[in-house]
Amino acid sequence: MDCIVQCATILSPILAVGLAWWTVISSAKETDKKIAALEESTTKQVESIKELSRQQMDATIKHVELEIEKNLFLAKQAKQEWEGIKDINNSGAAYHVQHKELAMQQFQEGKPERDYYLYCEFIKELDGLKQRLIDNKKKIG
Repeated sequence: MDCIVQCATILSPILAVGLAWWTVISSAKETDKKIAALEESTTKQVESIKELSRQQMDATIKHVELEIEKNLFLAKQAKQEWEGIKDINNSGAAYHVQHKELAMQQFQEGKPERDYYLYCEFIKELDGLKQRLIDNKKKIG
């Protein structure tokens, strides 16, 4: 019986150290797995945020392009009006009040038609922009 007690006394600390060592090794392996999974998840999240940022920048660029197109349209419309009035005022008959009034009236009556053609041109440009947006959406999704 003394032998069993002596062996147990000697083996007990060795067993405790072995059990502690095994626990540390197992815990380290689990921690490594968790860290690797966290790194992978973080990498995916960073890429997702980058992609979202690219999409937001693309949307902002498209919005700016639309504003540019709209202002180009308005500038073209204003230039058309300005040149038409300038042509009337610079014509040889501009000094005849009746002729000038008639020419201005005809010019004003022609405005809806001129605007129609400008709007049609603008719509074509917007359709092109829309198609590019649809193509970009297909590439993403």
